[in-house]
Amino acid sequence: MKKVNTILLIAAFLAAGEVGYSQTIEAPYEVGTWPGFCQAAISYTFDDGCSNQYAIAIPMFNEFDFDLTMYPIINRSPNWAALQNAAAEGHEIGSHTMSHPYLNQLTIEQQTAELENSQNITNSHIPGEQCLTLAYPYCVPSNQALTEQYYIAARHCQGYIERTTPTNFYQISSIICGSLGSVKTTANFISRFTSAANSKGWCVFLIHGIDNDGGYSPLPSATLRESLEYLDANRDTFWVSTFVNVVRYIRERNAVSVAELSSQGDHITLQVTDTLDNSIYNYPVTVRRPLPPGWPGANVSQDSNSVNSHIVQVDSVKYVMFDVVPDGGEVVLTKSPPAPTDLTATAGYATVTLDWNDVNESDIAGYNVYRSTSSGSGYEKLNDLLLSSSSYEDVNIPHDTTYYYVVTAVDTNSIESGYSNEVFSGLYGDFTGNGKVEMNDLPVFCNFWPVNDCNATAQVDLDENCTVNFIEFAVLAENKQQAPKPAKRRGL
Repeated sequence: MKKVNTILLIAAFLAAGEVGYSQTIEAPYEVGTWPGFCQAAISYTFDDGCSNQYAIAIPMFNEFDFDLTMYPIINRSPNWAALQNAAAEGHEIGSHTMSHPYLNQLTIEQQTAELENSQNITNSHIPGEQCLTLAYPYCVPSNQALTEQYYIAARHCQGYIERTTPTNFYQISSIICGSLGSVKTTANFISRFTSAANSKGWCVFLIHGIDNDGGYSPLPSATLRESLEYLDANRDTFWVSTFVNVVRYIRERNAVSVAELSSQGDHITLQVTDTLDNSIYNYPVTVRRPLPPGWPGANVSQDSNSVNSHIVQVDSVKYVMFDVVPDGGEVVLTKSPPAPTDLTATAGYATVTLDWNDVNESDIAGYNVYRSTSSGSGYEKLNDLLLSSSSYEDVNIPHDTTYYYVVTAVDTNSIESGYSNEVFSGLYGDFTGNGKVEMNDLPVFCNFWPVNDCNATAQVDLDENCTVNFIEFAVLAENKQQAPKPAKRRGL
């Protein structure tokens, strides 16, 4: 009977869906298999440091605010300045050894030199970060016991989509892309995305050359972009992150404990812990619980600092969903007003007009408006006093900057709601509202040329002379291809 129970437990673990199995999760709390309760994790890894990885891939991923992993070869003179910038932008810089050898043909001493020296040199060039993962040259693993001394995971290339939890973290499968790989087209990418979502798994792509940079198995940059566009349109389904952060999340999710310490009316206190090394495993996990009866909304803090939280509805149940770092301090949920909804932004002449739905609660005292130059973080409050109406005009803003806005509601006890939906505006020429100025905006602009009508040109006329002409066109051209980052939601 004990053997049967063990088999059933293993089967249940392997079939785990959206809710991750972990050390101890007290009801009614749930931990997402992937951040934001996404259905799959996606990682793009780039080997050898080919030139277009720097010139094309990194800027492209920055545009979509997706993080990638770079595996440069130390003895081939990596572009350390570019890699430092990439690391500062959230990308991972891992190890692809010193000289790209067949590791199984080396002695243990030679393997040690390849693994240890490449890690040390990478760490010396990328301050503040840790080189924690390895990509095997030629897809040939090193001695695993040795590898475990230096790295927390390693990438192989067996060609399949990984399980929710890999069987062996030192032989994580990846799929080769490009002309010599199994993923050549956008349709190939989408097929792998779909399979990963269906299995609640992790899909790791291995990419070398891009376009005509001379790298192995080149992938067209247009295909790479189309794959990212698909993921961008399906952020609630796919979490795109670095190889190392997916490893961190899996191990934290499987080790985390969530315990409710107290529940007193308007406050609930939790303890979220794990048994891992906090110097390495410090990535937030996503937790949710049903919104308590009588709570229109909830604020969440950890160690007295506000954390990312949202009210979401699954079927007919409303949940408060939040990201917290295991062992990062006590987590406190506080009853709050509901967040404002349907925030919109309309650009005008050096202005952005915001409007949102009234919060229909009797104890609402007013609203606060927040703005940032980055999506999803860095918000600063614009109003000194609470706003009594559900609209606001941000004035004297530059034409070449996109601002991101959220709104909160505040009740008569000075309890503030969570953030509303985020909107962005301000970049002149972004008529299609996708956060950048591109060719699709030109036909819209041309509809105003050369209209001589103050009302008709109000949102386009920069110098307020009731005419759209070369003055406006010059600003439009200057802003072309500026691409501020979309929301880094990770499914939230």
